[in-house]
Amino acid sequence: MTTALDAVSAADIVASLPNRISKVTAVHIADRPAQPALVEADRSWSYREFGGAVAAVAKDLVRLQIRPGDRVLLASENSVALAALIFACSELDAWPVAVNPRLSPRELDQIYAHSGARRLFTTTEISKEAAAHAARLHADLCQIGPFGGIGVSALNETTAPELVEADPTRQVAALVYTSGTTGQPKGVMLSHRGILFAASTSVLLRGTAPGDRVYAVLPMSHIVGFSILLVATLMAGATVHVVAKYDPAALAKAIAEDGITDLFGVPATYQRLLEFKAVKGLARLERGRLRRMLVAGAPLDLDLKACVEEEFGQPLFNNYGITECSPSLTGVRLIRRATMNPSVSFFPESSIVW
Repeated sequence: MTTALDAVSAADIVASLPNRISKVTAVHIADRPAQPALVEADRSWSYREFGGAVAAVAKDLVRLQIRPGDRVLLASENSVALAALIFACSELDAWPVAVNPRLSPRELDQIYAHSGARRLFTTTEISKEAAAHAARLHADLCQIGPFGGIGVSALNETTAPELVEADPTRQVAALVYTSGTTGQPKGVMLSHRGILFAASTSVLLRGTAPGDRVYAVLPMSHIVGFSILLVATLMAGATVHVVAKYDPAALAKAIAEDGITDLFGVPATYQRLLEFKAVKGLARLERGRLRRMLVAGAPLDLDLKACVEEEFGQPLFNNYGITECSPSLTGVRLIRRATMNPSVSFFPESSIVW
């Protein structure tokens, strides 16, 4: 049985890509402007509204003396504001450096110094940790585009911008710091072409389409959250369901009530969801519209995999990658299996390596 990926070559994928990650929304702004692009708590942002927010944020970044080639440190939990800042940096050919605000002061300051960031932006209304970093660094609270409560650090006047490349294979789209499992965190320069290719392949492997809603709880400061949950979802014209911090009760509710179709987590995401069910004494978790479950980031225990699949009646697909590959090394083709519920169930035919 063939899948969407069989119909295209790597050259076809490359030929279809825009030159910057922020351009993935352009076709959807034109063709489906009212389609929800991102949903955060009770607020929905259409593709048109998100495009306007990105333009307004980019204008304010220029006012704040952010130049092409500058590194821009973004300390934020997942939020629409963070997504808009990332895309605005792309529009300006600046390098977004998204970091988790739960980093310690020492960890954040090391990345700040190492990256040579022009400014630090913190979403102080999203988390107390971001607010604490803003206060510690004497950041001014500003309105950036439509987003209030953004902490803006003093200008780093000693840093020099990097060279801007027209070629998307050479222009850096993001500077992503690794977790530091083998030493100090390393800053990985990821190109627009690399991120867009990984995102496009993810869309083809999963069959993501407008009407899908992707639960985005993995941090956008890490490469899966950045490339697969943010960029790939918007590339597909689907909806990013933005979640700042993981709560299994909130996830169970979102699956049952909010039309979540795609869940991408680490093994602990699924383990805690099953623990929530057990503690609450629930007979079964509601399945809602959920039709794709994926996992990465840590070894997947086979007993956990079996329990999750039994609970939701569909496979849990394992993926592997590293930050340096934006992040995908292997993924799984998803094809329908007749012996399972055809509306939600898929079966791995083979792994794809690129």
